[in-house]
Amino acid sequence: MNESMERVVDEMEQAYLEASGGDARDALRRALADAMEEIATVSGQVSRGYVRAGKPADLARKLGPECRARPGQGAVC
Repeated sequence: MNESMERVVDEMEQAYLEASGGDARDALRRALADAMEEIATVSGQVSRGYVRAGKPADLARKLGPECRARPGQGAVC
């Protein structure tokens, strides 16, 4: 871990400890809860290679003009 990242982690540690009144267990729980919340938020925004679309026209609109369908092969991006 580089020095700037280590400094950030140290600052976060201090902030969680202060917020929990010095209780290390509570600080850890707060940090884990925040991390789990962030993961859930980001997970909903990540594409796993699938695009949700009800109709082919919706799919074409979401994929954009650079993606064209080849006859018999589906969309090629």
